[in-house]
Amino acid sequence: MAFLNGIDTAFVNQYGKTLDLVAETKGGKFTGMSLEDTVTGEDAYYDQLGSVYATAVVDSGSDTDSPSDSISHLRRKLDLTNYEVGLLLDRFDKVQTLINPESEYVMRQVSSLMRKKDIEFIKGALGTASTGKAGAGSADLAAGNKILQANAGLTINKIREARAILQKNGVDLDDPLNEAYLAVTPTQIEDLLGNTEATSADFMNVKALVSGGIDTFYGFKIVVSNLLPFVATDTNVANLTWSASDVPAVSSTDDNVRANFAWVKSGIRTGVGINIETDVAKRADKRFNYYAYSAMRCGSVRMEEDKVVQIQVSEA
Repeated sequence: MAFLNGIDTAFVNQYGKTLDLVAETKGGKFTGMSLEDTVTGEDAYYDQLGSVYATAVVDSGSDTDSPSDSISHLRRKLDLTNYEVGLLLDRFDKVQTLINPESEYVMRQVSSLMRKKDIEFIKGALGTASTGKAGAGSADLAAGNKILQANAGLTINKIREARAILQKNGVDLDDPLNEAYLAVTPTQIEDLLGNTEATSADFMNVKALVSGGIDTFYGFKIVVSNLLPFVATDTNVANLTWSASDVPAVSSTDDNVRANFAWVKSGIRTGVGINIETDVAKRADKRFNYYAYSAMRCGSVRMEEDKVVQIQVSEA
């Protein structure tokens, strides 16, 4: 392979394919758990139809007017955010590892981007959704879709209640588009072990969950993530800020209360503007060291409040 300044186009293309491959196989924690689209442009809009209800026919005479029912037209705006990561590599032999899917440099770059995609998903699930024709309106989770922490960690009763809320909201959990998920942190798995009788079937299921023997509990596919935000207990609103190193922010009003959440696939939509874009070059401003660059553009939005439940848990 002939290199211009040490790098050629074929190598850069292979580097991009390697990142895509690792992202596809490793992925983010929430990959495939929402409706996902490729988005062109700055943002995306999704139109929705409200409900319409049939009525009983009282008079079937030929001179009776046909029904003319109204139906509401709704819209959600999905905002996309650009993310990028760049690594300086001081030797050409390090650059050559960029086309190896097992390369630590590749793994670190993909992981950094996938964490950002996960954070965008969490923001979309628990944050304020932009609504209306131009996205100037807003919609938040209702109080009825929030299970308060009650000075307790994650309990089976809270999981049952989350499922009941979804069903009471009219969510058909038998619909394949409504596959149900539950996001927790490792601490909440320990909560379940500590709060479940060792002799019960629930305890055995939790043990299997911890060991990886199963990934579903009470009808929810379990997602374990350390990125879940804390909750301001005075407002019951999730604190959707993270540090530069992707650590959930904690404020004086959070009181070590974490936001777990349950949702169904059709309740959240994810848009990807740039999957992973890459380049490799020498940097004259960095003593001609090699520079490996990758970027991504993505975002998520909650489509229906009825399809997401915030579960507050104490980690005190």
